[in-house]
Amino acid sequence: MLPGEVEALLPSSGTVVFDADGTLWRGDVGDELVRDLGHFDEYQRRVHADPIAGYTWAAEILFGLEEAEVLERCTRLFARQEVFGFVRPLLQRLEGAQVFIVSASPRWAVLPGAAALGIAPERVIAVDAPVSGGRIGRVRTPIPCGEGKVHHLETLGLEPVLAFGNGDLDAPMLRHARAAVVVAPHGGPDNHLVQLAVARRWPILRG
Repeated sequence: MLPGEVEALLPSSGTVVFDADGTLWRGDVGDELVRDLGHFDEYQRRVHADPIAGYTWAAEILFGLEEAEVLERCTRLFARQEVFGFVRPLLQRLEGAQVFIVSASPRWAVLPGAAALGIAPERVIAVDAPVSGGRIGRVRTPIPCGEGKVHHLETLGLEPVLAFGNGDLDAPMLRHARAAVVVAPHGGPDNHLVQLAVARRWPILRG
């Protein structure tokens, strides 16, 4: 059962946006893809130095790979993920709304999770690249990370009535929405997103 303060925010229509990793499921599908490809140490170094550049690089390493093979790999990897228990009942309550996923992970890593939750691929906003001849091309920028999430929503003309996120880089999207819920944040009261949630009176939903 959802907390009453979250229930009170659920709309019967309009656009609702979710971050993916750590919000809909435990863990990070982008991390798992990079690890499976054998580039995790370099990826961690890049993310630590500059998260947006690191997440961009996670998709750049897919350049030239067969899209079908990458999607097959991602589908296999997603089978290991644990969807939070509140997610499917929550999505059922949002049947009248337009639900989008907005993620800084590569699109192909997010698509299996979206499919498992009944969210159409056209409602997945993630790090993307054109595909030509079945092969993945150069990454489109800016990526949907931090302020980039707001950029993509505005580009598509989407005005979220409610947003869900779990990390500091989701904060711009949460502030952009009419209402927001912080999901299972890492750490305790020193977590920046927890502090922002307290200041803005956003509900905190534990996974």
